[in-house]
Amino acid sequence: MKKTVAVIGCGALGTAIAQALAELLGEKYSLLGILGQTPEEPKALADKTGSKAYSTLEQLMGDTPDYVVEAAGGDAVRQYGVKVLAGGSNLILLSVGALADHHFRQTLEKAAEESDRKIYLPSGAIGGLDVLRAMRLMGSEMKVRVENRKAPESLEGAPGLAGRCLSREQEELVFSGTALEAIQSFPKNVNVAVAAALSGIGPENTTVDIISVPGLVENTHCIHGQNASVRVTLETASLPDPENPRSSTLAAWSVVALLQNLASPYQF
Repeated sequence: MKKTVAVIGCGALGTAIAQALAELLGEKYSLLGILGQTPEEPKALADKTGSKAYSTLEQLMGDTPDYVVEAAGGDAVRQYGVKVLAGGSNLILLSVGALADHHFRQTLEKAAEESDRKIYLPSGAIGGLDVLRAMRLMGSEMKVRVENRKAPESLEGAPGLAGRCLSREQEELVFSGTALEAIQSFPKNVNVAVAAALSGIGPENTTVDIISVPGLVENTHCIHGQNASVRVTLETASLPDPENPRSSTLAAWSVVALLQNLASPYQF
């Protein structure tokens, strides 16, 4: 029997996920529908994918999807996450940055445990999270640093910049601190750093550097991890999504890969 999926968000990432579900994973999954910010917003995508355009979360949960994919930002995670889990659906989160808040993370975990459901964190725009998890379990002191290099256009408007414009001529370090501080200052830019932190030593202990690079075509994420016996450097470079330069198209495809993996007899 096919598993059922609903998607929250119909921007660049939500659109890519919904289309891939309908076109590539149709043998294993049925796309029930899409929830947008307004009742009208998801209609075109729903029509294209042969699914419903939901007006409210209550309407979405009324169809009891096996999985609900969040692709709408941290506010959507905080608004809908607990309700999705309590309603009996597994939750797939793209906006992992919302989990940097320890209290909210505990609340979400409690909701998952009480409803016997899972919270899935796709790899997003990076890889190697399995390596960090394994290193964390080895019992020795561990350090993790994440370096994000992005074009100034994709960073501007972030609260951490306090309205200042970034140079279009010189490379500059615009942030250095913990992953917890990074998600507060750059909430739309550092989901990668929070994912690495949660896989490793936590948002409070993971160091993040954000570097603005004029003319940079690709978003580049480099994770440096080290313990007493293992040293690893994981670098990913990807083109930003044409419709949303703060995000990578790879993030959407990581959700598709996760769903494919869940339906496969082999688990990676």
